[in-house]
Amino acid sequence: MQTMSSKIPWHANLPSPRAVPLQLAVSELRSTMDDPSKRAGVDYVVVDVRRADMDVSHSRLLDYHTGSITYPFDPQEQEADGKMIIPGAINLPAQTFHQTLPTLIAILSRSVEYAVVLRIFSQFTQVLHYWCRIPRVIFHCSSSNGRGPRCAGWYQDALNQDKITSSKAYVLTGGIKAWRETYPEDLRSL
Repeated sequence: MQTMSSKIPWHANLPSPRAVPLQLAVSELRSTMDDPSKRAGVDYVVVDVRRADMDVSHSRLLDYHTGSITYPFDPQEQEADGKMIIPGAINLPAQTFHQTLPTLIAILSRSVEYAVVLRIFSQFTQVLHYWCRIPRVIFHCSSSNGRGPRCAGWYQDALNQDKITSSKAYVLTGGIKAWRETYPEDLRSL
């Protein structure tokens, strides 16, 4: 077993992100979610990158007083945030995010085809097709001081490398802790 002092960070063998993602306040996310013209998965997507601290039961298997760790978990995370998620968020754990980034880029920055049907004089129908990408991909972890910004940076690096400018990475300032403090009634149980 490894002790806390000898534990190698989960991201030690991965590249450091070069991009510095934009910050997004919880109030701005709330406004976006409340805007009837915005749709999750189309106009924005919230990506929760927590893993072990999403499930409170894992914390009961760890002994932080002796330093033995049997599962990667940040002891600073508070159990109050576990088993809760921002409405509409998806969970893509940070620990596997970089390894799956090529597929995630294809999904999160995907082009979505929309068909718009225009009726002219009730006899003629024209279908207009247009493409768009999810413009805001908003990352967070517990406090958005480590995993959230790291994953957002990797995502933005991949966008920059592929010259994709229609999607941008954001970090939810303060993470789920800030969301819970500001909107305690608006969390979903897992």
